[in-house]
Amino acid sequence: MAAQRKSAQQVAAREKARAKAQELTEGHERLIDLAAEFFEQEQQAEQIRAEAQERADAILAKAEQDAEAAAKEAGAKVQQMLDTGERRAAVAARLGLSTAQMKRALDGAGTSSPAEAGRTEPALAATADDVAEQVAAETKAA
Repeated sequence: MAAQRKSAQQVAAREKARAKAQELTEGHERLIDLAAEFFEQEQQAEQIRAEAQERADAILAKAEQDAEAAAKEAGAKVQQMLDTGERRAAVAARLGLSTAQMKRALDGAGTSSPAEAGRTEPALAATADDVAEQVAAETKAA
């Protein structure tokens, strides 16, 4: 059998090199696809966490509002008990509250004593201009 010509050897070597390069390229493409899928899943995980945090924050905010409303109602009940003429100490003893707890309950209801229940406090001014307007309004009213 005759020896292959040099050009035939070169063609065979190039074909082998092309086949190997094709294998490597396909492998790299598969790795690129897997990496892209990985980043998509990572992004989806972050989005899920962010949405869950938003829902949790909304639930906690609603719970805090509900708790504040319940505390205000509890304070209103304490005030109603005091409005019957019962002494503060007796109401505190009946409810098992210390004087500090009793004051917090009444403060939560918006009043701290029957005498103060009908009195309204002026709103605090936010700026110097607001202070000037508030002073002018109080002076005019007096």
